[in-house]
Amino acid sequence: MNPRLAGSPERLGLALLLMIALLACQAPSPAASKPQPAASGTGAGSAAAAASTPTSAPAAPPAGGLEVVRMADTRVLAGGPIYLAVEKGYLREQGIDLQFETMAGAADVVPFLATGDLDLAVGAIAVGLFNAFDRGLDIRIIAPAGIMTLEDSPLPLVVRKDLYDSGEIRTAADLRGHRVGVNTRGGSVEYVLDKILTSAGLTIQDVEQVPIPFPDMPAALANGSLDAAIPAEPFATRSVDLGVGHKLITTVIPGQMTTCIIASGKFLRERPDTAQRFILAYMRATRDIQPPQLGTFDPERFYKPEHLAIFEKYTGAPAQVLRNQVPYTWDVDLVIQADSLMDQQLTHMRNGLLQIAQPVPYERMVDETFVRYAQQTMGRLRQ
Repeated sequence: MNPRLAGSPERLGLALLLMIALLACQAPSPAASKPQPAASGTGAGSAAAAASTPTSAPAAPPAGGLEVVRMADTRVLAGGPIYLAVEKGYLREQGIDLQFETMAGAADVVPFLATGDLDLAVGAIAVGLFNAFDRGLDIRIIAPAGIMTLEDSPLPLVVRKDLYDSGEIRTAADLRGHRVGVNTRGGSVEYVLDKILTSAGLTIQDVEQVPIPFPDMPAALANGSLDAAIPAEPFATRSVDLGVGHKLITTVIPGQMTTCIIASGKFLRERPDTAQRFILAYMRATRDIQPPQLGTFDPERFYKPEHLAIFEKYTGAPAQVLRNQVPYTWDVDLVIQADSLMDQQLTHMRNGLLQIAQPVPYERMVDETFVRYAQQTMGRLRQ
């Protein structure tokens, strides 16, 4: 482990919001040495795929052996394709030795990315991320990570079963005045809750948000300290299995990007060729487990024994737990969703948790160069 990182895991404390605060960057895109963007655009789309077979990228390892790339890791499934890229040798084929710095959350990751002591991380899109961009930290989003499913969301709205059975809460509009559990304020879960409420003519201010860790939500529903919650899987399914919760709304922000890969600006400027090779390996691994259509899930690919063994190794979750939860999905074309990113920023500003003078421009948060290079090299599967 990098000595400058030693001891930091004890101070980190989030989980799925892990790299929330992870980031930001004012640095301009790396200049002449950077790979040139492909001609194809990066607008999101979910049309029929032109092909469904994963495409391999030509390996381009540098002369002189493997190059070390340091990545913050919280051992969650959002990083699934990265774990596959390591274990299936795709990164080694690209001349990369990916070394993980295991961390429990986000707080200490920000300065290490900004100074270049870490090269990469997977992070949630949340208030801390936008605050870091507003402060001008030297970090950029370079690819999407987790994508919400089109149906049966891994972040459903779960209500207490007794309140559902009695008819007290049967629609989102019935949440007015009730206590709703979120894992933290200002994260992707609050964004999901905002979308559920606004669709029913309510606002965040119409409910009492109760910050509570995901693992504690089933018990809080059982003892009545919560009326509803948005638990991440497997805790949503656990609430139902325990007979204390009912999944009321399971289709939320379908196909939207909720986590992303963030890179140190120093890494992108000084080693743009390494960054492009990393994204090639990442795209290849994503296509091993993800069908072309955005927000869809292919159990035959995902639950392949080889893949399950890798996910077990890195997340610590048994195969049966992985099978029982609503899974993550990813994007085979690695399109960074500008509209979704900006809407999440504006939503948090409107709700008062993101207190910045004006929205951070998309161009200051994102560098699309590397996904465009991968799209050009490996081809796009969605037209």
